[in-house]
Amino acid sequence: MSWICPHCGTTATLQGADVASISSSAIMRTAPSREGFVVEWKAIRCPSKACGKYVLDVWAWFGSAEVFQSGERTGKATTDRERPVGIGYSRFEPRVAVPLSAHVPRAPRDDYDEACLIKDLSPKAAATLCRRSLQGMIRDRWGISKERLADELKAVKDECDPDLYAAMMGLKGIGNIGAHPERDANLIVDVEEGEVDSLLELLRILDKEWYVARARRAESLSAVVALSAAKAEAKRGLT
Repeated sequence: MSWICPHCGTTATLQGADVASISSSAIMRTAPSREGFVVEWKAIRCPSKACGKYVLDVWAWFGSAEVFQSGERTGKATTDRERPVGIGYSRFEPRVAVPLSAHVPRAPRDDYDEACLIKDLSPKAAATLCRRSLQGMIRDRWGISKERLADELKAVKDECDPDLYAAMMGLKGIGNIGAHPERDANLIVDVEEGEVDSLLELLRILDKEWYVARARRAESLSAVVALSAAKAEAKRGLT
């Protein structure tokens, strides 16, 4: 089973010893129908020696009971994942999957982290936080600040490839927030299930392309300059 660790980002092939899971069910004997619910949890330990951290997921779903031939409702509940209990799914650990790098300013990182935490509880609010994180990254990376996010995006259009620009415009425009959706990045938007994960992935791409790549470039250039200086110093020492 190929798997990506949300703590360290390492892609690993999981073995049986890396995974533990339990599915527990309950039958409601007093219910008029054959109804019960299922609670499942799965724990995975990252096999990377440099990480070794745990991922813990929990699911809860309503289901129908399996009934023995005697008619007694003491069998297991079968999972009906169309009817979740509450939000149906929660990740206990890590609370924030794949955090942004430390090169991103604190405010956009905080918005991203909060969006990760509430994306299952309130996708609308999470999408709003993603918009605000995008705006914070644009303002920091390109040194611009305008009244509308739409105007800030237009200002950096020539600095981005068409696909990236289209994706950022898509994040801005998700949902129906009235006649002027571009005026306020803090307005609540309508979001379909699963869309927040795509928004978060876009923010991670921006982190890699705008911040991590720039930091690595600076480190590589500094290393060459330092090496050149060391060679020059060594050469002077021989003369």
